[in-house]
Amino acid sequence: MYLRFMATIYHQVLIQADEHTVFEAITTQQGLSKWWIADCNVKPEVGFVNEFHMEGHGTNRMKVTALNPPTSVEWECLNVNDAWTGTRISFHLSRRGDYTCLDFKQSGYQSEDEVYATCNFHWARHLIMLKALCETGISMLDKEQERSEVKAVHVEGTS
Repeated sequence: MYLRFMATIYHQVLIQADEHTVFEAITTQQGLSKWWIADCNVKPEVGFVNEFHMEGHGTNRMKVTALNPPTSVEWECLNVNDAWTGTRISFHLSRRGDYTCLDFKQSGYQSEDEVYATCNFHWARHLIMLKALCETGISMLDKEQERSEVKAVHVEGTS
């Protein structure tokens, strides 16, 4: 029997905010639009397909497969024919003293290639924005920078 290697992006972030604040930021349109992708249609509801629109470069479609307030949410990527197709994204929250510990994973990558490396970096960058949003209430998302970086990634052909 042959087992195929599947790569996983994994980040753990300590956030000085309560679980409910972090959970709202990772499950609602108001929250996600302030640290990940501004143009989105999101509902914290099992079975709902969240849509994250990347101006001029398509839409990431994420089906909510599990929702356990205020500790976890999981998505399955429904994109067609790209590196994220079939990957699974999970956000798990736990308490560590004065902090909420976020364990973030995106699993199911076919290989650790340029797309994987780019996504790994950008998840880390966006999780820093999530941390800042939850701790300060201020969004660090720069829509122009996001637009520019998405365009550069697609011009280079890495996604």
